Amino acid sequence: MLLTAGLIGVAQSQSLEGGARAVALAGATTALTADVWAHVNPAAWAGWRQAALSLMVSQAYGLEALRLRAATYVQPVARMVVASGIRTFGFDAYRETHLWLGLARTLHPATRRPLHLGLSLRYQHVSIERYGAAGALGLWAGLQAGVFPWLTIGMAATNLNAPRLAGRESLPRTLQLGLAYHPAAPFRLLVDVYKDLRFPPDFRAGLEIKALSALTLRAGTGTLPERFTAGFGLAIGPLQTDVAVEYHAVLGWSPALSLTIVR
Repeated sequence: MLLTAGLIGVAQSQSLEGGARAVALAGATTALTADVWAHVNPAAWAGWRQAALSLMVSQAYGLEALRLRAATYVQPVARMVVASGIRTFGFDAYRETHLWLGLARTLHPATRRPLHLGLSLRYQHVSIERYGAAGALGLWAGLQAGVFPWLTIGMAATNLNAPRLAGRESLPRTLQLGLAYHPAAPFRLLVDVYKDLRFPPDFRAGLEIKALSALTLRAGTGTLPERFTAGFGLAIGPLQTDVAVEYHAVLGWSPALSLTIVR
């Protein structure tokens, strides 16, 4: 039971974190700029221009034992953006806790199109009842580049330093490549290839449409596991609310909610 819950948590938390906006887009956010969570690609922090605090909760398949909670704070400082956060997942017998600190910056090379670079140090801690606890520090990095005014590419990697828990268990190492098509029309199409080095690639796609000045509609799909996602974002003054659901054909529905306060 404990092992099963832990394995489900590790797999599911990859698609049910990083903010409800990312969940609604099936995690296809490698090339998504100005994202307060920047979970897949720390370079996305570089496009964020205001201080912001964001809170998130998700619950895989409606099970309380698979609940994830997270918070992140983003603060522009001089020509850089600094981000920090915490994320906890699981229950009393199995608990994952992550802490992170990120830095991102926008450069303007000879092409004059923006180049976003980002780094994140992430402390990842796992506690299992009767087996003890262990933690490790991982290095995450990414970039985003504007190829054309309507096309952005993104690349990112996690745990570049190959960290191990207690010197034995390797933490997941992933590579991501993404494209964001964002023409003048009020919609954005995102396509990602997400590769955990231990598993086959996960192909992801997300669509975002600004239906009204305060309302954004979203939908997405992924292949590993096969899933469909949907959601919306509502912005009223400094308050932004994002709601998302993910549907797995066998295991059912998983909700996610984010609340962001922009200063």
